[in-house]
Amino acid sequence: MNFNKIVLGYDDTDGSRQALNMAIGLVKQNPEAQLLVAQVFEETVENIPINNEKAVEPVRTNGYLLEGIQIPPLPVYHDESSSNTHARVKHSVDNTFYNAREILEPYSINAKFDVIEGSPAESICEYAAAENADLIIVGSSGKGGIKKMFLGSTSTKIARNAPCPVLIAKEKENPQIP
Repeated sequence: MNFNKIVLGYDDTDGSRQALNMAIGLVKQNPEAQLLVAQVFEETVENIPINNEKAVEPVRTNGYLLEGIQIPPLPVYHDESSSNTHARVKHSVDNTFYNAREILEPYSINAKFDVIEGSPAESICEYAAAENADLIIVGSSGKGGIKKMFLGSTSTKIARNAPCPVLIAKEKENPQIP
């Protein structure tokens, strides 16, 4: 069976990198296949407190004596209430696509990158239907437990609702690029 349009759900996790490796293998077998890399927008900004224990400016006494005792310079510290934060972007779309392009580059695979919004499972299925895809490849997180039992995994939801066949890439301990 030839897969001419392959949708890859990619979020730069180990499971999605394994899915990307599978997509590379399929596109190498069928060079005319089109690879569509989709990421569901989940970018968040996290504020991280900055440590304020550094001295700002020591008080200078220039070695003057006070009542016959030499006074050493004293550091002046910021007040704890004037704490600063640094913003760090998590799940950056640009960073995710950059990493995917780095993996694809040695194989000369021309891929289309799209950002989609909404819940990951529904959005990837809708995207695959809109693009008339022949195959969806997604990674499995390998997570389990109560959350998976009650909510189900994203890859399972995609497999259940997809408009085409779905290939779920299971994480390996040492993934190898084909």
